[in-house]
Amino acid sequence: MVLIVHFIDSEWKLQKKILNFFQIPNHKGDTIGKAMEKCLLEWGIERVFTVTVDNATSNDVAVSYLVRKVRNWGGLVLDGEFFHVRCVAHVLNLVVKEGLEELDSSIEKICYFVRYVRSSSARSLTFKTCVEQEKLNTNGGVCLDVSARWNSTFLMLDAALTYQRAFVRMEGEHDDLNLKKFHLMMIGKR
Repeated sequence: MVLIVHFIDSEWKLQKKILNFFQIPNHKGDTIGKAMEKCLLEWGIERVFTVTVDNATSNDVAVSYLVRKVRNWGGLVLDGEFFHVRCVAHVLNLVVKEGLEELDSSIEKICYFVRYVRSSSARSLTFKTCVEQEKLNTNGGVCLDVSARWNSTFLMLDAALTYQRAFVRMEGEHDDLNLKKFHLMMIGKR
């Protein structure tokens, strides 16, 4: 776990510092809360305005634990009204992930084709030939997404659009049933 502090210094400049990296034995809320409390005490931090964490239930428990401790220190700013702030990046990831589920079958088809192309050097070479035949002016390649990172899905789809004509050419010219077999083999592995 990492604990980062944001503060305004005496010259009114926003500062951001890593306080600590530490291992925690489990992801239970009390464990997380106690680890954060220990770090704050070690650094002599007595007043806390907000704590930003993702939406995990254990973080709700950790924040509740920390509110009680900081309140006892007399360091709860504005009586904790803004203490627990949800991580906007995590919320955005959840929103986009939900939206992408609506497009799941289309995304799966692109994923299967990218896996097919990347699964052997011969197929990669064939795909490269198709790219050249289509006169696509690109330097990158096709990439796979990572389900926990929606931006990787965006990058995969963006590359697929760039290479769309090469995909169509490869499918049309090299239809040896391997793609269909590969597709059936990959069902359920995503």
